[in-house]
Amino acid sequence: MTYTHALRLLTSSKTSASCIYGIVPGEAGQINSNPQESPSHSHARTRTQLRDMGLTKDQLRQRTKLLRLGARRGRLCSACVAFGTVLALVLGSLRLAYAPPYDPALDARCVKALRSAQSAWFETRACAYDAREARADFVAAELALTVRAKHAPGPCAVLTLGLPTPSPGRFIGQGLLVDETATGGSSFPTGDEALARKMGFWMRSMMDAGAFTCETHTYTDERAVRVLESSLRKQGYFDAVVGKLWNDRKQAKQLDEEFEKIVKSSPNAKLTVLINDAKRSQSQFARFKKGLASGKVSTLIWRREITSTAQRKALMKEVKFVARFGYSLYLAGASQNAKGGAEPTAYLRIDHGAWDDKFATPNTGIELTIVAVPRHNKFKRLLDQSFSLCPVRSSVLNFNERADALCACETERFSTELAEPTCSLESRLALARSKRRGFWSFFVGKTTEPEDTEGFDELNTALNDVGGEDYEVNK
Repeated sequence: MTYTHALRLLTSSKTSASCIYGIVPGEAGQINSNPQESPSHSHARTRTQLRDMGLTKDQLRQRTKLLRLGARRGRLCSACVAFGTVLALVLGSLRLAYAPPYDPALDARCVKALRSAQSAWFETRACAYDAREARADFVAAELALTVRAKHAPGPCAVLTLGLPTPSPGRFIGQGLLVDETATGGSSFPTGDEALARKMGFWMRSMMDAGAFTCETHTYTDERAVRVLESSLRKQGYFDAVVGKLWNDRKQAKQLDEEFEKIVKSSPNAKLTVLINDAKRSQSQFARFKKGLASGKVSTLIWRREITSTAQRKALMKEVKFVARFGYSLYLAGASQNAKGGAEPTAYLRIDHGAWDDKFATPNTGIELTIVAVPRHNKFKRLLDQSFSLCPVRSSVLNFNERADALCACETERFSTELAEPTCSLESRLALARSKRRGFWSFFVGKTTEPEDTEGFDELNTALNDVGGEDYEVNK
């Protein structure tokens, strides 16, 4: 590097020259060129100043090298800081996108508070969890299908088993029923009022839930097959499949068989399963292992009425079995609004230590609705953030969030739903006890329903065969 080049480098930056040579602005000997001064005059004046400072050409070259080295180091440090910032943002975004949100039921610090809040809520509002009162299962299906259509549009299928039992005088839809083979060709014979109410209730609920926007496969009582086929055609649902429901206590037909048929016809379809008959055998999930493990079942909804402690234990095993396939499970609640329609209320978490025996108190006359959702599903995030008594607000990036803030439960967010005395668990027990038949059943707390011991045994065997994480409840 020539002497002239070095002078140009030094005089190009007022700050650099000042820092290198320790020259303070305003002092004698400051290296500073007038902007309106010609380059030749500026260089001449700079040479004079350098001679006055006693710098030789070698010293100038050495200081020039140090200056260039410092500039390189500065640029390198700036690049490292920028790269680290971008990398942290990218990794954080990926973690936020693919990792599940905070889950209080999987946090030992919070599950106790969650269980306590849910238990107190259920004890005063038990009637909101009776599927016959406000069709909580179909409300849950409507929520699930709405979320799927918004966040994961594509092929879908709805599989329903059995016909639900409505509460007297609610959500009746017999006007939708048509029997094209009956006398007259357009009316439905009312010889079996109970079956007619079930069919009308099912059709109205499926239509309100938007289930017929998907491919539907329905298996029901043999007497209802012809009427439902005619009624669905009348409504324009020509692709809806209706078949005879098998007796799973006598016939070893598996849910997996129907699942494989649907997957074969629609390989990319996401499946919503509705088991409307609360008395289906406990063996049904033992015969649905392929479907649960496939990742194609986006929502599983089923009903259960608990009439004995053995059935409560069986329900707990069902919950544990389904949870091992990566599902989060809830008790679905629904209530009637001012217009007489059904809308969702608080959903109660029941897996991984959030379970409470009050949820399955025998002989309350309550038909529970259990909803199972994959842990990475958008529907689960909706339930945790909008319908949980302990809403989840923190994200995976909030590393410094306080534990007590994460565990905060807010029952007041559902404060508009007043706790009526007739809606409490105690009132439902008293009402069911007054209706129970038989002298001995009043004292021993049992009904005349036979226990499904074979179904219990098959479910227990399947639970032992399936690996995965185990957990204890009520700890």
